[in-house]
Amino acid sequence: MTAHASADPISIGFFLFAGPLGAVFSFGALVTAAQIGLYAVGIGASLLVSASLAKNQKIDPGQYKNTFEASPENSEVNAIGRCRLGGLKAFGNTRNKDRYRLVCQAKGPLVAIEEYLLGGREVVVDSDTGYVSSPPFAKSGGSWVTIKTKSGTGAETAWPELISAFPNLWTSSHRVRGISQTLVKYVSPGIYTEKFGKLFQGGEPEPAITGRFNTVYDPRVPGADPHNPNTWIWSMNGPLCAARIMLSYPDLTVDSFDWDFISDEADRADALVATLTGTEPRSQCSGVWLSEAKRGDTMKQVLESIGCEVTLSDAGLIRIGLIDDAPTADLTLTEDHLVNFSWRSGPEAAERPNVCRITYYSAERGYEMAEIDMTGIAWARVQDEIDRYGEKIYDIELPFCPSASQAQRIARRLFLQARGDTGVANTNMAGLALWGRDYANIVLPDLDETAVCKIAPPRCDDERGQVEIPFTVWPAELIDNPWNPATMEAPAPEALPNLQYESDLDTPEVLDAALVQYPSGTYELRVQYTHPSGGSTAEASYRVYTGGLPDPWQGMTEWDDFEPSGGHGSIDRPASVWFARASVNALGKDADLRVRWFNGDGDASYFSDPEELRPASIDNTQPSPPAVYGSPIQPQYFGTKDIQVVQFVLQNRTRPISAGAWGPWEDLASNDQVRPGEDVTVVAPPVDDPNLEERRFLAVTSNGTRSAPYYP
Repeated sequence: MTAHASADPISIGFFLFAGPLGAVFSFGALVTAAQIGLYAVGIGASLLVSASLAKNQKIDPGQYKNTFEASPENSEVNAIGRCRLGGLKAFGNTRNKDRYRLVCQAKGPLVAIEEYLLGGREVVVDSDTGYVSSPPFAKSGGSWVTIKTKSGTGAETAWPELISAFPNLWTSSHRVRGISQTLVKYVSPGIYTEKFGKLFQGGEPEPAITGRFNTVYDPRVPGADPHNPNTWIWSMNGPLCAARIMLSYPDLTVDSFDWDFISDEADRADALVATLTGTEPRSQCSGVWLSEAKRGDTMKQVLESIGCEVTLSDAGLIRIGLIDDAPTADLTLTEDHLVNFSWRSGPEAAERPNVCRITYYSAERGYEMAEIDMTGIAWARVQDEIDRYGEKIYDIELPFCPSASQAQRIARRLFLQARGDTGVANTNMAGLALWGRDYANIVLPDLDETAVCKIAPPRCDDERGQVEIPFTVWPAELIDNPWNPATMEAPAPEALPNLQYESDLDTPEVLDAALVQYPSGTYELRVQYTHPSGGSTAEASYRVYTGGLPDPWQGMTEWDDFEPSGGHGSIDRPASVWFARASVNALGKDADLRVRWFNGDGDASYFSDPEELRPASIDNTQPSPPAVYGSPIQPQYFGTKDIQVVQFVLQNRTRPISAGAWGPWEDLASNDQVRPGEDVTVVAPPVDDPNLEERRFLAVTSNGTRSAPYYP
């Protein structure tokens, strides 16, 4: 069987990996076992196979969103794609008022963090200090909670904070290498204070992150080396992620794969397909698995979730290919070659599944397995059979599928296949031409038609001079009725907002956002927003996208509409308007900005709808003239209501004593650090004689666009 194993398709037989010896079998032996599994399917044992699959070890990625205590039964957690994880509480102790918790998320690397959560609520964490800047945890000059994370690349050193706080418990040898991990420090304001009750009345809020985990070898990337993981990239590409998961098995190396084939399939996986709401890549992967889980269970769920199958090349290399709804047959098997033929027209009607139920790894539902409401989708219910025999539910669980659209495209095929026909064709020796093939056209003599069939490896009987070919008939519905999202796809579950503090405060509204650049060359991202009733402290935050992927939310510096000192009043502006800024070069990148409010008791409003800059570009819209207050000869305070203004220019012109014509306007002085809502001054010599000198002010944008002048 060694020669057979080098060429057989093994996709259907992956369930055989799940046996108790699956972890120690060689990959070649598993391929051999897969042949037997395909043969069983071919002779009509599909229901038996389905029952076997139902007993496979289930993956529930949602359970790893939370933190959990260490126990002897804990196993290594792996993640790929985009996931939300809490993690294992690996260490915890207290020193004075400071409490420390070390939480291990998953085997590394953690490529990027998209959001932090504390106690199930999203918070903003300063990227430099680790301070949680979100109320009620923020405090003057720091935070009551600090969060720092390591990515788990294998180069980790011991946490200096733990060495300093617990020198007898934590040493430089405690490196926790190769595991993404988060160190949380909780600072107590004193257990008898009101603040303590607001912060820690339910205990220390547990941390979690939404992040991008693991890297894959992408042969399409210039300079990528399959033997150098430092050249690998993060991706949700289905075939590439499947190969990465298989590479975690000790008996496989990068040299075990047909990367030229996988590269072509990766292109097909990245190709955009139509969905109910637009387009998306055809095959994406995200999910969580345990290192000790049965490999067959894991790989079956991965392959089903991404719509792929595994085959072997003629050279015995592993191929991971997408399964098409309308596959192309490699050869045609005609009646001239048939010796005899057996056929089973699907499961018995009373046993045949007639209702399809789908769950997938849903970001909309907070990165948990979520069910899609298939009400009104015709292909998911066979109503005449339901009326006669009752509902026979076929559950399809796709724990590595991050898209409701992808889940339904895959589920339709699986559901129709579960209802499909099987058979065995006995041929003369010409049937050996199908060796190493995946699909064939088989002429069905009793039905007087030719069907596309998924074939199992041929079995040769030399004594009788016959070849036995088990097959499953490919559902004609898939071929005749291509996927149409408008009629075949149900909406994804309604997105649940991240858990936030329940609030009666009005939600603020973002009025405007802009990217500007000062004359010094420094960039600044700005946002303008309303002040809702009951709010007293604002929290604005932003994130930019790198390579089309969001970076973590970052805090901004907030300020309110200015009130010039000295009793000069304020600029004429709508009441209750605030601003925030961040020094970041977001030029050419996508950016989101949002804001929420807290009252004096630390209660929060909900975040505003994000303001999207797609992509961010410098705002050089001509501004309104500045507003100026003070003496007409020597203005002291002035400002602007326009978010794009970065500079004020003071111009003057003069004329001779003889009262001749005025000379040209010339720049006299400027203030090169102007922000909306702030009162500023321009330092200039006083006017000696207003009859001989005139002055005016202009507001200026990043590229020098000037407003109409203001004449004091």
